[in-house]
Amino acid sequence: MELEKKKYWLLLYGLIIGIIFDIFFYDKALGISYPIFALLILVVTALVFYKSYSSLENKAWIWALPALMLSSTFAIYSNQVLSILNFLIVPYLLVMTISLVSTTNRADWFDIRFLADFFRRLFIPLRYIHMPFLTLFRMEDKSGKNKKRIFPRIAIGVLISIPLLAIIIWLLSSADIVFKELFVNIPISKIVQHFFIIIVATVYAICFFWALLKEFDEKEKTPKYEKINYKRFLDPVILMTILSLLNVVFCVFSVIQFKYLFGGESYIQPSSFTYAEYARRGFFELVVVAVINFFIMLIAVLFLKKEGKKSGIAIKILLSLLVGFTFVMLSSAFYRMLLYEEAYGFTYLRIFVQTFMILLFFLFIISIVFIWYEKLPIIKAYFIATLAVYVILNFANVDAMIARNNIYRYKETGQLDIRYLEGLSYDAIPEMEKLVGDKKVGDEVLVFFKQKKLELQKQDAWQSFNYSRAKASTVIDGYVK
Repeated sequence: MELEKKKYWLLLYGLIIGIIFDIFFYDKALGISYPIFALLILVVTALVFYKSYSSLENKAWIWALPALMLSSTFAIYSNQVLSILNFLIVPYLLVMTISLVSTTNRADWFDIRFLADFFRRLFIPLRYIHMPFLTLFRMEDKSGKNKKRIFPRIAIGVLISIPLLAIIIWLLSSADIVFKELFVNIPISKIVQHFFIIIVATVYAICFFWALLKEFDEKEKTPKYEKINYKRFLDPVILMTILSLLNVVFCVFSVIQFKYLFGGESYIQPSSFTYAEYARRGFFELVVVAVINFFIMLIAVLFLKKEGKKSGIAIKILLSLLVGFTFVMLSSAFYRMLLYEEAYGFTYLRIFVQTFMILLFFLFIISIVFIWYEKLPIIKAYFIATLAVYVILNFANVDAMIARNNIYRYKETGQLDIRYLEGLSYDAIPEMEKLVGDKKVGDEVLVFFKQKKLELQKQDAWQSFNYSRAKASTVIDGYVK
């Protein structure tokens, strides 16, 4: 059995993880340490299953790519919103990769029940929390004729060393002042904290891989979840009625969009409201309608009764029309948001709403393919599309984008919410450099740079290295000495 062969190696791997966890994360901001630690977990996983690769699902290693990409954003960007999300998503993707590679998952990765596998993988190690200690206590020296346990002898050696070390340290401290200062200045409380963190991280890491190997050895006994078969209860006639009425309304709305919104200002006059008033509103409502349409379509394809070929084709046509009209609404909402941003500036919420609209666009494309080609694994496609859009958003440098566009708008209109720019992350500082020397806000930007310089000086550990912070520091040092 793999576990019996590698149980002593698990002690070593766990200790390495525990020590590195303490070095990387104790009292330090997240930075380059996060992707390195994520890579370490994957490397240890590969070592744990060394010589067992033929029994693994090696194609599942592909999921390590988005995990490492998202973890690398901690070393590249500083966006707080995405950092919080990635702090949760990266562990999920790592556990997902480990579970799929080892084939210890009970549910497929695109199944909602995989969440149960995820939490089980996190908490089941607690069941084996005693095993590292028992293994350590029972470790035997097999080199001699008589097998003797190693741990008791190590304990005796430590006990003998304590008074010996105390005498030697006292003598060396008397001989050398620098050596004395080194030991005098070591805070006992910090040593205890480091020791506690290492022990906890080490024990959990050992138990995590212990549980993983145990399930790997017994995976034939672990029952897999059966595929979900949705009960089809939706009557085709009822659905056709609903879709027909909805499409009539959406058709009228689409005609209005093409005539008035996309047609230009001349089509609005001489109405009681201006083109700007007409266009710069309603995008959130349109996004909500698009989401409602998405769920209507999803319910239709999952729960529709199949009663006849003609009714099936009719529903496919009506669903396709629904998707088409939803594209018009998404285009309208996106265009309205662009006009709104031109008038009032860029913010996190507006950028994220636009990204969500782009995601909906791709999800509807997948849906329309599925409507006519039902063999498409739609849930898999949804998950991959969502993850791809989210990864791209992480590397789009949202804060720099917001600062760049708002500064450009300021040059054109003279309007700028400088407080909002100051609330962005370090990613925005290279763009804010353009405001230095500006008659209106230049002095305020320099005061802001001074405040940020003090913050940056507190984050000098190499484990916390972050490219955006380093770049911001370089920019600020050019103006604040």
